[in-house]
Amino acid sequence: MAPEYALWGYLTDKADVYSFGVVALEIVSGKSNNNYLPDDGSVCLLDRACQLNQTRNLMELIDERLGPDLNKMEVEKVVKIGLLCSNASPTLRPTMSEVVNMLEGHADIPDVIPEPSTYNDDLRFKALRNLHQYQSKQSLSGNQSQSSMTHTFTSASGGNTHTTSYIEDHSSVDSS
Repeated sequence: MAPEYALWGYLTDKADVYSFGVVALEIVSGKSNNNYLPDDGSVCLLDRACQLNQTRNLMELIDERLGPDLNKMEVEKVVKIGLLCSNASPTLRPTMSEVVNMLEGHADIPDVIPEPSTYNDDLRFKALRNLHQYQSKQSLSGNQSQSSMTHTFTSASGGNTHTTSYIEDHSSVDSS
């Protein structure tokens, strides 16, 4: 889901472009953005793709089930377009007609691709990172009868501050 919609409820004409970018990354990697938890400090597929793009190791992201005969240049093009489309700023995302032109090779892919540092300060990723750390600690400490965690998201836009809180309750049931 596009950040401007998820965080502030603003639906822009570039929200679908963002979703396309994430789906493109999911297709070439064979992983779900929401369920993929890399073990390298990344918090999701998009974060991992940004890191691999920065280190020029995009082929590490590619699903090996695509086989050895894949066109590496085409796959890297799809990943770069996916990253461009999933930029946190809607104004930096291309239009879908520009995406089609890039995919068909009629237009160059701009170098306005997000860096991992852009996402490290993003509240969504901080919350995900905290949740993953919490869940890791819980699994290391063994089964507990009940635990809860409060998440608070605060964002500022146009002088307005929006705060959303929710509590997760993880109860374990002993079936013996």
